[in-house]
Amino acid sequence: MKNLVYKEFRLAAHPTNYIFLSFAFMLLIPNYPYLVSFFYTTLGIFFMCLSSHENHDLEYSLNLPVRKRDLVGARILTVCIFELLTIVATIPFAVLRCTVLNTSLNQAGSMPSLAFYGIAFLYFGIFNLSFFTAYYKSPEKIGRHFALSSALGFLIVAIDVVLAHAPVVKDVFLTTDGTHLAAKLVILFAGIIFGAGLTALSYKKGAKSFEKYDL
Repeated sequence: MKNLVYKEFRLAAHPTNYIFLSFAFMLLIPNYPYLVSFFYTTLGIFFMCLSSHENHDLEYSLNLPVRKRDLVGARILTVCIFELLTIVATIPFAVLRCTVLNTSLNQAGSMPSLAFYGIAFLYFGIFNLSFFTAYYKSPEKIGRHFALSSALGFLIVAIDVVLAHAPVVKDVFLTTDGTHLAAKLVILFAGIIFGAGLTALSYKKGAKSFEKYDL
């Protein structure tokens, strides 16, 4: 698996996978739906899979002495690394937005607090499940799969905006100090657990589909 992940970074990773990490600065934009910054990471994943398809990476990989499910695992693990790097890259900007630049609340979604990161993990989990489950059934229809997965992602963005304005829970998503800490931690850990679970399911379903796929 280590060698396959190395191959992914050397041969499959697209320049945008690294460029879009710099979009973490978007958390400093006033009155902006900050979850959109994570969309660009998924866009980079799309470009990775698209360029792999155009360069016949699947055909090349299938000639290696490895199992199909290992190819799926290496790709999804590589994607998870980029997703985690994105989250790590946003943390300094989140801290800056919630401290030095915390002059006004976000009017277009939640503030980048612990609860926000719980939603972010869920966002990636839903994208991974939707995209890779479909991708490994029919890699040639990658554009359609990405469009559907992105639509689900923007549904999460819309829900985040609604929650940030809902009277009962808005303080959980808009406050950046220690208030509602228990609720924020619950959302964070729930997001991590569900995000990881959905990603694991994307591997299981993707591997099962790819085992049946005949190039």
